[in-house]
Amino acid sequence: MGLKSMIDLLVIKDFLDATTREEILAEMRLSSGDLAAVYGKQDAGAIDTRVRKVTRLVISSGASDRVMRQLLNCKGAIEEYFGITSSGCEEPQFLRYNTGDFFVAHQDGNTPLILDDSRLRKVSVVILLNRQSAEPAPDRYGGGALILHGGYCGPSFHLPLEADPGTLVAFRAETTHEVAPVTHGERYTIVSWYR
Repeated sequence: MGLKSMIDLLVIKDFLDATTREEILAEMRLSSGDLAAVYGKQDAGAIDTRVRKVTRLVISSGASDRVMRQLLNCKGAIEEYFGITSSGCEEPQFLRYNTGDFFVAHQDGNTPLILDDSRLRKVSVVILLNRQSAEPAPDRYGGGALILHGGYCGPSFHLPLEADPGTLVAFRAETTHEVAPVTHGERYTIVSWYR
């Protein structure tokens, strides 16, 4: 039995086609932003760079709406795969991880360990926009792996995921996961949550 079969994980290749992905990525590269909050509570000022260090970018409503439509089009497939009913998904967050940025092991919701509004999240999604590379290269990043944790009722394991740009990775919001420190380049992703 492979590690992927031990975690409830849905991978959708080409969730964003190459043209859409490149257009959004070009906009993100030119965008500015602020440090992202720990649980998406930017207005509450919950910034802690010992836990999460990543920039949440401000992008056009057109690009954000485009991704939101795609996520809503995928809602039925998400509900069917995970056996849930969803009221929809949160506005996507557009993230840039610079060299040294990371997010420690955490859960996104659907757990009593989280006390804010994010506890209502059922499924987390990450859309990968650019490629990982062991060596520095244009438009690539090193490190920065999305790592899923599992095996709490058996042998524990860590599953680092690698996927092609444009791929959507979905997992239950209570799944412990992290983003390893980026060692070179910039890592670009879009995240959202179905509730």
